[in-house]
Amino acid sequence: MRARSLRQRARASAGLTFVEAAISLAVLGLLLSTAFAITVETSSFLRDSDDEVTVQTEADRAFQRIFEVLRKSGRVTLGGLTYPRVTGGGAELEFRVLADLDSNGFAFDAATGALEWDPAVYTLKVDAGGDFGVYDGGTKVYSLGRHIAGLRFETIAQDATLHLREVRITFEARKPTDKGFDAVHAVSASVHMRN
Repeated sequence: MRARSLRQRARASAGLTFVEAAISLAVLGLLLSTAFAITVETSSFLRDSDDEVTVQTEADRAFQRIFEVLRKSGRVTLGGLTYPRVTGGGAELEFRVLADLDSNGFAFDAATGALEWDPAVYTLKVDAGGDFGVYDGGTKVYSLGRHIAGLRFETIAQDATLHLREVRITFEARKPTDKGFDAVHAVSASVHMRN
């Protein structure tokens, strides 16, 4: 009899009871739901970080390209107009670039030493889609950046405290995120032209 009762106890303790199995499944479900929530949050955080890095990269790239373009420019008065010239309510900048017009290998006249300026007037501006570029008339000739908003230019004509060869540029790189807010990186800096 004693052997039989030991066998019955051994059988009873050999498997999980229904309550123990239910508790185990509940704990497993809780652990899985927590892991899923952490994965979703991490993914969302990384996506937001990617948007912020994208706008910062676009802003930095746009400014570097503006710097390169305006360094090839300079202050000049031709046809009664002084360039660079702020237009479009401050959102556009017209400028001219040096050019080798007499094919002597330099952007100045060999006989007089006067600088030679390309006859084209170029414009820096942002289109309706936020693409920033250099335009020759209505044609975009060089792209400077994407997601650009709030572009503003100032020269000595707008702010007397600026240097004669200085152009102040202010803009934001702005891109909507999945969370309903914009990732924004602001830039405010100056470029000094060659002459």
